[in-house]
Amino acid sequence: MSAGVCGKRVGFEEICGSSSPTSAKRSRCSTFGSLVRSGSDDPVSFLLQMFPDVDPEVVKSVLGEHDNKIEDAIDRLRVLSFSNISERIKSQGLEPTIIGNFSAVPGESATSCSQMSEEEVRSAHTNFCGENITDGSKWVDLFVHEMMSAADLDDARGRAARILEVFERSIITNSKASKELEHASLKEHLQSLLNDNQILKKAVSIQHERHLEQEQKEKEVELLKLVISQYQDQARNLEMKIRILNGISEMGSQILVKIAHQNSLTMMIIIVIVSDNRHSPMVVL
Repeated sequence: MSAGVCGKRVGFEEICGSSSPTSAKRSRCSTFGSLVRSGSDDPVSFLLQMFPDVDPEVVKSVLGEHDNKIEDAIDRLRVLSFSNISERIKSQGLEPTIIGNFSAVPGESATSCSQMSEEEVRSAHTNFCGENITDGSKWVDLFVHEMMSAADLDDARGRAARILEVFERSIITNSKASKELEHASLKEHLQSLLNDNQILKKAVSIQHERHLEQEQKEKEVELLKLVISQYQDQARNLEMKIRILNGISEMGSQILVKIAHQNSLTMMIIIVIVSDNRHSPMVVL
């Protein structure tokens, strides 16, 4: 654990370009003191702002162990934070190569860091570059891993440049894939709209034909109503004529009956007269 902590701190100080541990400690103390004075009066809240990934109970415990000394608690929490990152890297199969090269003696850590071979650096970088990293925390782990594995400032710059290059390619690839997916989705949506448009056109055409048929039927119905009305008028006229003819026929029948009755009376009178003339004697003048 001491080797890992030493290596991490040495790598951090080499990247930052610190001249000596004393000056770095003095700089950190002055910076943290100004932050505490300018920020919240609660040291726990201040530490949680600096280490948001650490459990609040752990922060309180560490602060209590160091008698509420912010600087010592920050150093301890930094060690714990780096340890958590290292464990997370190990759990993902991305164990930092530099930790394996650290000596158990603190004084030998810088020498071990400088003796890391270029092949190990390239191998570790290849392991990272071979993955399609989409999670932001993995990019953070990758950056921390590369910075911890750097032998000096130039190596750190080269690693940072490679990380940025890989990050740029990843963004371009993901953006291209996202655009292709969006393009395919829009194309599919457009095809669906075109299909719906064709269906709608057919439906409108069918509805238009039905509307024309309905108008034609309505015209035929109106024409039939007019014809029926004319037929009804003709029927009423014929009915009136029939009634008139029936009245005339009835009157003619009555007249004929009267004429026949009169004729029969006349004939009877004539017959009586004739018969009387036959039986009476002839008078000779």
